[in-house]
Amino acid sequence: YSQTIKEQLKLITTLDDAKKFASENPNLEAELLNIHPEIETDNFSNNLTELKIGEIFSDVDFTYKILFETNVKAFRVSYIFLDVSKLSLKEIEKLRTQILKDYKNGIQFTDLANNYSMDNNKNGDLGWFTEGMMVPNFETAIKKHKLNEIFKVDVPNNKWYYVVLKTYEDKLIKELGVLKVKSNK
Repeated sequence: YSQTIKEQLKLITTLDDAKKFASENPNLEAELLNIHPEIETDNFSNNLTELKIGEIFSDVDFTYKILFETNVKAFRVSYIFLDVSKLSLKEIEKLRTQILKDYKNGIQFTDLANNYSMDNNKNGDLGWFTEGMMVPNFETAIKKHKLNEIFKVDVPNNKWYYVVLKTYEDKLIKELGVLKVKSNK
């Protein structure tokens, strides 16, 4: 007797159940997802806003069960990345001082990011992210600052150097824990 995926998912109520199920059924490619419908703009995330804990639903290839709902803190900043493989630390420090001065003199952060950032993010906006998604030095610095504050962040182990502008107030958002498994064919 083989139960359908949906029948099996009905029996899963905790994160531990989900992890056990995933390890016992490698063929189902089970995955635990943390979804943030308020800040993720894809259709999948948007479709979850009305669903409740315990609900099971499917798309063409996968079946999903919402295991839990919690609140997490979300942050949003813009940044300028300066690459230590292209500039010395002394040059980076000089450049950051100039960027801070230009910003205080009224130059838009997006223009500064477009001119100076040494990665592919040309407007500087990082978008929303939740606690634990970024390296600790970066996240800690962001938590210490208020809306519209501009500051430097160093992540020396990774050779990352930033000028960061806090563009939004921190906010609590809903996080859904979702078990995703391959549907029966």
